[in-house]
Amino acid sequence: MVAGGTGTRMQSALPKQFIPLEGKPVILHSFDAFKAFDPDMEFVLVLFKGLENAWREILETHNYQLNHTVVEGGEERFHSVKNGLKAVSDSADVIAIHDAVRPLVSQDTIARCFEGALEKGSAIPSIPVLDTIRRTTSRGNFTIPRHELEAVQTPQCFKAELIKQAYNTAYRESFTDDASVLEASGSEIHRVSGNRTNIKITTQEDLLIAKAFLSLR
Repeated sequence: MVAGGTGTRMQSALPKQFIPLEGKPVILHSFDAFKAFDPDMEFVLVLFKGLENAWREILETHNYQLNHTVVEGGEERFHSVKNGLKAVSDSADVIAIHDAVRPLVSQDTIARCFEGALEKGSAIPSIPVLDTIRRTTSRGNFTIPRHELEAVQTPQCFKAELIKQAYNTAYRESFTDDASVLEASGSEIHRVSGNRTNIKITTQEDLLIAKAFLSLR
């Protein structure tokens, strides 16, 4: 569970993963989704340096039971995930890497990701892009065919040995998610269907949308 944010774009004194959402912090909703999928799941929480005390207070305040290890985040998401992977048990068959600020991931999406990784080595959830997208360059701006685009979500699931080996490399700016790291190692990336409510909470508007989705449950 990657929770290295500090709330800059949210314009909040609280890190976005700790902001309350319908009675409890966003991050607990994210953990709830995976605990519902597998109550015996083991977690590694990658946390921004200095937030350990705040995290312990959240667990105590909400009397939240979680089988987990906490590790310190790094400079970029790549470094944070790399730190987290080092703490994953050697007995793990599949590793799911999830953004802590995606609290509305569905059980079906989680299942498709784990099943896909077990079968093919990797599985990342994605959904079709609905907006028209234009690419802006020094030569001008151009429409990108929408049917060629998909928006990628998490959890991104991988056979443990594959993703650990892939992360045994130096950071590149092109590493925007975990699939891009695995792809750079020469492995093929397999996609599964995500769920449209599986939004990443980054702004105040995202928080309002998440509250609306939760109210429909």
